[in-house]
Amino acid sequence: MSGVALQVLLITVLRWLLRHLLSLALIIVVLLLGRAGWVEWQAWQSMRAESAQLIDVERIISASLQKLALEVNARAAGLQTAALATLEERITAVDSDIARKRLERQPFAGLAPIFGGQSIARAQLQAMQIDGAIGLLQQERNWLQDAKLRLLATQSAQAQRVELERLRQRHAGLYVQWQAVGQEREALKQEHWVTSRVPGTAEYQQIQALNEQRAKLLTDNQRAEADYRRQLALVNGARALTPLPPLALPPGAVNDALQPLRARMDDLRKLERVNWVGKLWRPVQEVLPTALLILLGVILMPFAIKALFYFVLAPLAARQPPVRLLPDSDGVLTLETGESSVSRAVTVDSAHELLVHPEFLQSASVAGEKTTQWLLNWRFALTSLSAGMVALTRIRCEVPEVFVISATHNALAEIGVLILPAGSAVVMQPHNLVGVMQPRDMPLRITSHWRLTSLHAWLTLQLRYLALHGPARLIVQGCRGVRLEPATGGRAINQAATIAFSANLPYSTRRCETFAAYLLGQQELLNDCFGGSRDAGVNQTRNAGFFAYQEMPHADRRAGITGRGLEGLTDSVLKVMGV
Repeated sequence: MSGVALQVLLITVLRWLLRHLLSLALIIVVLLLGRAGWVEWQAWQSMRAESAQLIDVERIISASLQKLALEVNARAAGLQTAALATLEERITAVDSDIARKRLERQPFAGLAPIFGGQSIARAQLQAMQIDGAIGLLQQERNWLQDAKLRLLATQSAQAQRVELERLRQRHAGLYVQWQAVGQEREALKQEHWVTSRVPGTAEYQQIQALNEQRAKLLTDNQRAEADYRRQLALVNGARALTPLPPLALPPGAVNDALQPLRARMDDLRKLERVNWVGKLWRPVQEVLPTALLILLGVILMPFAIKALFYFVLAPLAARQPPVRLLPDSDGVLTLETGESSVSRAVTVDSAHELLVHPEFLQSASVAGEKTTQWLLNWRFALTSLSAGMVALTRIRCEVPEVFVISATHNALAEIGVLILPAGSAVVMQPHNLVGVMQPRDMPLRITSHWRLTSLHAWLTLQLRYLALHGPARLIVQGCRGVRLEPATGGRAINQAATIAFSANLPYSTRRCETFAAYLLGQQELLNDCFGGSRDAGVNQTRNAGFFAYQEMPHADRRAGITGRGLEGLTDSVLKVMGV
């Protein structure tokens, strides 16, 4: 293998490796971005779910604590003038409730929820609710104790000293018990130095139980000390106590209990604002209802418009009198050779000239004068420009010459020649026109007719009609062929297929047979209807009319505002102008 070949092979291998390495890098980047997006999505969903759960729990806990606060206030209001025995009975009941709540609280302390197979979050929420209830009960007990002490203050000094001694002994007894539990705990730790520090062992659980018992004794001891100091203040001749105000738990008592929960909810809101999925979802969520309404309107509006046209406007137009542009003109119109064909031979003599689109001129004689006719008719310059009848080839010959006309750019189009004698007029949209054979000294005459008061004209969006007057030979194109039929007794055809009709014919519209076909776009809304000799009421020969149409309506003819978007809107504007 030569050195050049080896270099080419090496370069090819390196390019192959580089291309695949770049593909690998792109795949890795896409996977990393996808993973990051998936993590953000999961985090956002988790935060939303937790926020919703916390909102529900906060509502439940708040309602429960508010109810308990109302009950505490109501009970305290009824005990303001109660006897000493009643107050003591209620204090004992409150102490029992607090003790029961603390027992309920124990399964949610430390690692107990994990060993019990419970959710940490649920255990914390339940513990929060119990702590809030204990706080409210503790406030009730403090108020009851103050009420009791004020009641005792009115009794004899001896009774107060007896009560003081009882409270001191209770305080001392609780302190002794607290010390005994502490000594027992320390002895257990010394005896089982290892197992007492391993979670899950019996010694560890015993140590935890002693800790909880010692904490309870400490709380009770502190409460007993507070009771003792209150009594001591009374015994030592403290100033006369003012009447005890009724208990009214402030709203802050409940709010303080819920503060950790609300702090977590604030943290979640901050995290949601930072999460980029949330940043995208919030504006989408704001405009989504409006967008759905707009989408629904866009979906339903075409159906509503079509239903209005089919069931209201089209039947109303069918009852209107037909449009008749030139009732006094002749309706004679013939199709040369009786049929159309892919190409058409046209003979130009010295008395006539041929105006034709250059792209339709397939075969031409080298003889004859060929010039450019910029517009079909200078009087209708805008119409000629809109219809494409511009930059036409004008052919004049001194001796008869044959020219072949064919649709060189459309395989489905066929060419037909409509013979329009003198005195006859035909209504035509110029975009069907390919060329005109006319006398040199008598150019094709075009007249414009507006019908602004006709509902037929408004439904078809053709407010202006162009009439072409003979003598002339009109070269037209039609998809799959051109046909000519007499309008004897009245005829109706697909509006999209109409090429031309005699100007003396009564012209009207009739809706298609079924709404489903129109709704699904299988048929146009309106068919063109042409009245025949029986509608004329005068000489049949002079007023016999014809209409020309193409064998198959071309897809490009489906115009209208609800047809082909901006292109359909443009076609509709041109149709209004008769083009």
